[in-house]
Amino acid sequence: MLSKILNLMGILLMAAVILVALPLTVPKLLGFQIYGILTESMEPEFSKGCVVYVKPASPEEIQVGDVITYRMGSGTDVTTTHRVTEIDTEKQQFITKGDANTSADIEPIRFSQLEGRVVGMLPWLGRFSQILRTGIGTTACIAVFLLAFILWKAAEKIKLKESRK
Repeated sequence: MLSKILNLMGILLMAAVILVALPLTVPKLLGFQIYGILTESMEPEFSKGCVVYVKPASPEEIQVGDVITYRMGSGTDVTTTHRVTEIDTEKQQFITKGDANTSADIEPIRFSQLEGRVVGMLPWLGRFSQILRTGIGTTACIAVFLLAFILWKAAEKIKLKESRK
């Protein structure tokens, strides 16, 4: 009986890790980019700490009202996610605004800065992802794997002892 309980605990720990990892990995395999929302500028639709899934798109595919993710400038990987309020095709730029902001962003976004259109989100996953990227988060993840392995090994030994009796 104890071996079954330890085995089940190991399975549940591994299932929890897999369930957290799936939304952070599978979309990338399908061609989506994943970004965390770090500020309140897009609330209430996208709260601070959520993760957005971004589908690459050409500037011609973007319409007013779409939420896009874009690089803050050339030569940087820093991105922002805001809503398109105007499109200037002549100057090849988007005018954007955070939903919670009172005015449009100061700098227009050049078409070349576009990463893509936001197509989905998961609340809180961004915060969890940030924690996993820290030393403590990585250590905790490794500890969970080790604990699951130890539980499985203990269950195996107990089961072997029980079968000998």
